[in-house]
Amino acid sequence: MIWGHIASVKNMETIVLGIGNVLLKDEGIGCHVVHALEEVPLPNIKVMDWGTCPDVVQFLEDADKLIIVDAAKGGGIPGQIYRFKLGDVALEQKPFLSLHDTGLLDNLILMKLLHNMPEIIIIGIEPKETRWGLELSPELQEKVPRIVEIILAEINDTNPKGEVEC
Repeated sequence: MIWGHIASVKNMETIVLGIGNVLLKDEGIGCHVVHALEEVPLPNIKVMDWGTCPDVVQFLEDADKLIIVDAAKGGGIPGQIYRFKLGDVALEQKPFLSLHDTGLLDNLILMKLLHNMPEIIIIGIEPKETRWGLELSPELQEKVPRIVEIILAEINDTNPKGEVEC
């Protein structure tokens, strides 16, 4: 196993959530990463492919830590890895026409206002291609092992400063 040994996790529940659309190449990176994580024995960790569904709020009651993995356009090179917290995200100001117009970040911010939220870490990966296709671009495919390592460091609290290599 290339991921190494997982240290024992404190008595808390951590959820790793992969977000994305696997039909749009690199847009599905979060889903591909959580499937790679399924190869690693992770006691007390829930690893879920949540696809394009923004309603993760139902899982937050049980979680002490939520790690979200998704494509993120930050202007970097394809495959660049970003780490940020919910408070670091600036939302686009737009009028809501209905509750169906809310996305993942909107839901998380709304829940933060209404409830006690777990620690939320977002691992974003700069996409290269978001056109139709089931495969990741080569640049993102080669980053999957590194993204898994970063997530394991977050789970084990061995990435205390949130340092992420690009």
